[in-house]
Amino acid sequence: MFHLDLKPANVLLDENCVPKIGDFGLSRLIDERTRITTSSVGTIGYLPPEYINHHVISNKLDIFSLGVIIIKIMAGPMGYSKSAEISFQQFIELVHRNWRNRLQAASVNALESYCIQVKRCIEMALTCVEVDRHKRPTIGNILNKLNETETASQFPDALLKDPGSTKNQILYSEKN
Repeated sequence: MFHLDLKPANVLLDENCVPKIGDFGLSRLIDERTRITTSSVGTIGYLPPEYINHHVISNKLDIFSLGVIIIKIMAGPMGYSKSAEISFQQFIELVHRNWRNRLQAASVNALESYCIQVKRCIEMALTCVEVDRHKRPTIGNILNKLNETETASQFPDALLKDPGSTKNQILYSEKN
């Protein structure tokens, strides 16, 4: 199923702040093949160049929209247009630096862990908005990357909570 109109207004949060996709009015059940359409769908600003220029619908259309959403969450409303003005690396460094400063100002525990998450998310979002749709990740790749990021951020906390962990054994022996 292709949503064809992913944007922040169509991502709803439940009572536990878990995102849910809504408004399936433009959605289509299309097989994996690429299609050419004659009708316009979607919201400008969230549509990929192949759709805007050639009305091509593929399984990478919603991936592009997801990338724009993540960039706007990570870098603010003007983040996507800013990402087009500078190199990917400069944009990643800019967003990473801004989040690091915000997290430091909030005295967040596990600062480095959160900073790694920020960097990985913005890198992933930038791959989602690749101009060449064939270079965009699949939803499976995105989920794997997010799961890796979440697991990596939880690992240091798990070590600190596990009194038998190697890290805690080292910390204990250093104190004694």
